[in-house]
Amino acid sequence: MKKTFYILTIFTFFISCDFFKSADEFYFEAEKLRNESKPKEAIKLFEKIANKFSSHDKAPDAQYLIAEIYYRDLQDFTRSIKEYSRFSTTFPNSNKVPFSVFMQGYIHANELMNHDSASIIYKNFIDLYPEHEMVESVKFELKYLGLGINEIPELKHLIE
Repeated sequence: MKKTFYILTIFTFFISCDFFKSADEFYFEAEKLRNESKPKEAIKLFEKIANKFSSHDKAPDAQYLIAEIYYRDLQDFTRSIKEYSRFSTTFPNSNKVPFSVFMQGYIHANELMNHDSASIIYKNFIDLYPEHEMVESVKFELKYLGLGINEIPELKHLIE
């Protein structure tokens, strides 16, 4: 009787600890949590995917979404840069890497007002991805780095 009780207890423990969940199940739950405005809980599940299932096809998306959540939902700009960088390093062959590099520069330039770092990242972007669809945006950012919206001729119509 005691043996059956212990086996059931251990089995229940493993089930309650998400032991048997797949990367797809974690991903679905994480997206649901994010949509329910629970970004920190979503990050925990995305981290499980990125770390525990690093070779799964959802792992790059999970890591990218961690960075996005820190930037867009939590507005933790320093942490979002770290997570975008982690994404680029961990999944260098992803087609989202150029966007991740761009976002690092963008956050430095427009959120942290760290124009020197932004300039370095943007110039690196142009060197690495000269034909990328974002290269014109990067050149625009570099051209007007440090200027306010009312100081940029191409954007004056937005404030009139």
